[in-house]
Parts: sequence; C-alpha cells; structure tokens
Amino acid sequence: MEEERKIVSETVFSKENNHNPITFGEIDIPLLPTDIIHAGYEEACYEGDDQWEAFYFLEVSRDRLENDKEYEERMQNDTRTRKWLKERRYENYLRLKKEFEDIDKP
Repeated sequence: MEEERKIVSETVFSKENNHNPITFGEIDIPLLPTDIIHAGYEEACYEGDDQWEAFYFLEVSRDRLENDKEYEERMQNDTRTRKWLKERRYENYLRLKKEFEDIDKP
C-alpha cells in the first residue's frame, strides 16, 4: 500500500531588515490566494550564546505536494525508523524476559 504524498510548506519569499519595516510592495513574486504572509519584529537579544540585533521580517509561505525526491527520502527514513524501533522493541523484550525469568528462580 503506497502512502499519500504530504503537503509541504515552502518559503517562497523572505526578507529581513535591521532598521526599517518591510512593506508588502517589496514582495517581488506573484502572490496566490492561498499564500500565507508572516510579518513582524523580533526584539534584540543579548543573553548567553544566542545573541542577535533587533530586526523586521517578512516571509511568504506556500503549500505544495512533496516532490518525488522528498517523497522517496521520507519513505526511506520511515523504513529506517520502523526497523530501528523494531530492534529496540526486541531488545526491550529480551531484557524484560530475562528480568522476569530471574524472578522465578529460587
């Protein structure tokens, strides 16, 4: 049984500016009615290792079906993950079996 392809959200436009807000007029791609626009302002952070200056951002994301390469990679990853999980379950089974067999010994 073949799995259906998944919907993937792809960023089709992205822009950041440290000083001025970004206007919708700066979007240089044709927009679709289903596109999602993310816009905002990120405060500066000067704590610890994660430090950045304040910036404005504007991003347009668009949903699409995954392509053949993405689908094949996902199927291969799923197969590897299922195999790995099966091996872990078997190891846990053997460990528990030994644990409970040891309880029954006098």
